[in-house]
Amino acid sequence: MFRTGALVLVSLLTVACGSDASGDRGDTESPAGESAIGEPAAGPAYSFSDPDVTRVYQRMMSAIAPENGWERARYLEFDRGSPGGSVRRHRWDRWEGRARVEAEVEGGTMVALFETDRPAEGRVWLDGTEVMGEDASALLARAYRTHINDGYWLLMPFKWDDPGVTTRYLGSQEDEDGRQWEVVELAFDDGIGITPQNMYHAFVSMETGRMERWHHFANPEASPSPSEWTEWRRYGPIELAQNRRVEGEIRSQFPHLRVETSVPEGALDPPA
Repeated sequence: MFRTGALVLVSLLTVACGSDASGDRGDTESPAGESAIGEPAAGPAYSFSDPDVTRVYQRMMSAIAPENGWERARYLEFDRGSPGGSVRRHRWDRWEGRARVEAEVEGGTMVALFETDRPAEGRVWLDGTEVMGEDASALLARAYRTHINDGYWLLMPFKWDDPGVTTRYLGSQEDEDGRQWEVVELAFDDGIGITPQNMYHAFVSMETGRMERWHHFANPEASPSPSEWTEWRRYGPIELAQNRRVEGEIRSQFPHLRVETSVPEGALDPPA
């Protein structure tokens, strides 16, 4: 769900912070689209129909992906889980659209290898034994949903300009602690991704330029589910937020993060 340019993933994930990110128990599964295989464009356009969205996004990218950092971030490792829970391990070559997902499922440890524009054609193993037939199809579908879901929880700030995403500037806002935010709404065209009815409000700090809060809406009429994006750190050419907090407590986290401009040898190999 994440190729350079257009991503096939959109609210990976119903914002039930800390819920099973396989998408089987309420996580939102993002609507953006994945782009064609190949190297990324030379530089970002960062242009939206709303000039205020363009201004906010350009400032955010300057903070979290300077010097075309997102365009240079070819390979990502990210593990996602909740405190005390199991961890799902992702390895992803963005430029070639190749993904590896490892997660605990009923029956053992699943390892899935697939191309993100045709996940049904991938391969999957359970406790080291390759699975075939209908069982493989079900596991590959689950692995793809997990890739989309967990990826959006990690990378949403980079996905505003994906095809099929509609953005709208909602103005500035001061919260109860006196912090100043600029708020942008993200919605999705019909038919985009798995849950195009989802909507997000992105809160970009006027102080840091980072998106440090979001509100997720299961649909435009739903009540918001807020999460704070905290512990921003630099990983290779970009910055990422390690934790998602609700009322100060970590509900979802990324205990392992790595970003490289090339793919490490063996990163996307089958299980030994």
